[in-house]
Amino acid sequence: MIRDIVFVAIESERRYQDKKWGTDFDTLNTPNDWVAYISKYLGQAVTMPFNDNTFRLQMVKVAALATAALEQPSYAPRHYDNGERLGSVS
Repeated sequence: MIRDIVFVAIESERRYQDKKWGTDFDTLNTPNDWVAYISKYLGQAVTMPFNDNTFRLQMVKVAALATAALEQPSYAPRHYDNGERLGSVS
């Protein structure tokens, strides 16, 4: 694939994601959420037996999700970013 075609595919996937989920949903994601979503599609990229079309489709989803994450001006806080530790006793 040439780069222009790749960018068109990523933009098309971003439009699909925005239509399906809306943009308000993205603002609720923590950095961990973004990594989890991207990891899910990375895991689906390699099939047995290997399939080029599946690989490319999933990688476009990964790129579109990474783009969505980078479009955010800030991210929802993770519960442990405020100094609290799970299981800690005061």
